[in-house]
Amino acid sequence: MIYVLNNASIVGITDEIESFLKSCSLNDKAILQTRLACEEVLLKYQEVFMQNSRVKLKCSRTMRRLKVELSVAGGSMNPFAADEEEQEYSDVLHAVLVSMGIAPSWQYKNGENIITFTPEVHKRSQLAMLVFSVFLAVAIGFSSLLLSQEKRLAISTLLLSPLLDTFMGLLSAVSGPMIFLSVVIGICSIGDTAMLGRIGKKMISHFMGKSLLIAFVIGLAFSPFFDISSGNSSVLDLSAMLNMVLDAIPKNIFTPFTEGNPLQIIFVAVMLGLSLLVLGGKISSVQTLLEQTNYIIQLAMGAISTIVPVFVFISILNMMLSSNFSVLVSSYKLVPILLLGDVLVMGAYLIAVSASKKVKIFTLIKKLTPTFLITLTTSSSAAAYPTNIECCEKYLGIDRRITNFAIPLGQVVFMPGAIVLFLTAGLCLAEVYGVAISPAWVFNAMVISFVLAVAAPPVPGGALTCYTMLVVQLGLPAEAIAIAIAFNVILEFVSTAVNIAVLQLELVELAGSLGMLDRKVLAQKTVQRSKSGA
Repeated sequence: MIYVLNNASIVGITDEIESFLKSCSLNDKAILQTRLACEEVLLKYQEVFMQNSRVKLKCSRTMRRLKVELSVAGGSMNPFAADEEEQEYSDVLHAVLVSMGIAPSWQYKNGENIITFTPEVHKRSQLAMLVFSVFLAVAIGFSSLLLSQEKRLAISTLLLSPLLDTFMGLLSAVSGPMIFLSVVIGICSIGDTAMLGRIGKKMISHFMGKSLLIAFVIGLAFSPFFDISSGNSSVLDLSAMLNMVLDAIPKNIFTPFTEGNPLQIIFVAVMLGLSLLVLGGKISSVQTLLEQTNYIIQLAMGAISTIVPVFVFISILNMMLSSNFSVLVSSYKLVPILLLGDVLVMGAYLIAVSASKKVKIFTLIKKLTPTFLITLTTSSSAAAYPTNIECCEKYLGIDRRITNFAIPLGQVVFMPGAIVLFLTAGLCLAEVYGVAISPAWVFNAMVISFVLAVAAPPVPGGALTCYTMLVVQLGLPAEAIAIAIAFNVILEFVSTAVNIAVLQLELVELAGSLGMLDRKVLAQKTVQRSKSGA
């Protein structure tokens, strides 16, 4: 629909957007936020282009994904740009938020400013669907005991196993490109090499260093719970570790994707991302193509994620019919060990921050709770983003100059909960399937868990894309993926909550070291709110 930009048309456009979102059963808060955002954008263009500029409105819904697109004819103008003093921060911030699906996107094409909003549709609880799938699979599995063993094996072999293989093929086909694009676009989002040197390099190296430390500490802490065999040597196999490092460099650009090698995929992604960063505006069309391809891959992954409960149902039922249900039961160890690892990580951070900043642990826990509960119940760092910002600035006293940049960046690259999840899954599944766990194997698992946690897309279900690579790299059988995904749908809720809570504590330490922390606000037991209640 085409409008002429003026006060009356702005009201008409926002009314049309509101009607569309209501027809899609979007909640009132999201509708109001989207309407106000569209109205603000149009008013900015009206102020610059004056009256009678042409505006096109396009609203669409595809596979439960909403899109509101405004096309304003005129000169190039980014409505989300900040003042010159904050421009470099704003560009990076907005690019990262767009990649997470939080912020609207802008591009200038064929004489039009194209702004795209993607409001998130309320989804049914995947946790509830998973629980239902498990109980249904177990009920049908026990009922199938009335059938003969030959009939049960025939159903498993001829029907369920092919369905599982098809799902795993879909997941493998999407996982490599999704991780690759996530890393490339994350690097490009830094803006330019100068920004990388001033801000990105320092923060990224800070997050990477802490993530690597967490991987090694948790790996060492978990080792006593497993039978570590030294093989022919009582020390680490240095040649094996050297080969692992050298194996990260692919022979060509195609083998990383055909073989599903995570280290090689990330190596290629980093090289390409840095090259695009150096070339900058010279290859803007390539960056646009990669971003659009990323949207396609994310849409495909979203569709695959919606059928995960069905996959879990088929997987558990297939195990029961083929008399392998004991394998799933024997994997119970994954849950308590993962929870123990999460408690260790959070406990260490709480103690460290409490001691260094002279604030009570209970006070810190109270301030972290609102954001923690949102991520625990949604498994989405994007859903908790506004609360996360408010908590860091109003509750923890972190300077806005840090929160505006470090929170979105940290939510993308700093995932300690995911490190614990991948490392726990690798160790437990190796024990279940009888894979020899040597010191060199544990070291490899630490590195792979760290790499996958950094590369995992920051979207609900993003960890699913990593299990195929985790299994291949650690020498586990392919059927281990089914068990990992079955547990992941529950445990990812906990891991995401730990990611955000630890990120908040890490930013307190970072702000303190930079002299950008309000210690009085941090020490307050209650939050000082404005008169408006904001």
